[in-house]
Amino acid sequence: MTAYEKIYERAADNYGYITTKEAAEIAVPKSEMSALAKRKRLVHKGYGVYRLATHYQPTEFDGYAEAVLLGGEGAIIWGESVLAMHDLALVNPPAIEVATNRRVRRTLPPWIKLVRRKGGEVAYYQGIACQPLADAIRTCKGAVMAERLADGVLKAERNGYLRLGEAEQLLKEIGA
Repeated sequence: MTAYEKIYERAADNYGYITTKEAAEIAVPKSEMSALAKRKRLVHKGYGVYRLATHYQPTEFDGYAEAVLLGGEGAIIWGESVLAMHDLALVNPPAIEVATNRRVRRTLPPWIKLVRRKGGEVAYYQGIACQPLADAIRTCKGAVMAERLADGVLKAERNGYLRLGEAEQLLKEIGA
């Protein structure tokens, strides 16, 4: 099996992305990743993050997956971006909010907004690390209109992202 085939096997399950750390786990060195990028088989997206250049069908979640990878280890989608990812509360943030509990020194693209977080739970939606939906709704209280948040809570409950008791509690908390 060639290095590209190994990379493809791993990246296909992660929105077409692979990190140099993941490549090392499958015995593909950084030098080979760079060589594949020079030959236009991979696209270098940021520090230690590559994407398949071909053989991948884009999805609506690609930007979120890339933002988490560029944010580094422990990064998660945060706040309004979690709501946008689920198409809730009619939010459309100008940048994807990524929270991390570590200092990030690398330069990030302008479409990623980095915020600090202190611990907390992590949920996985569509295989992407995120702030749990109920916590994201609480985080957006005051920043998003209460009526929109209430609509988002009801839609999330209908779609199975929130339990009945959890939805009722959130509606009380946001004052709807």
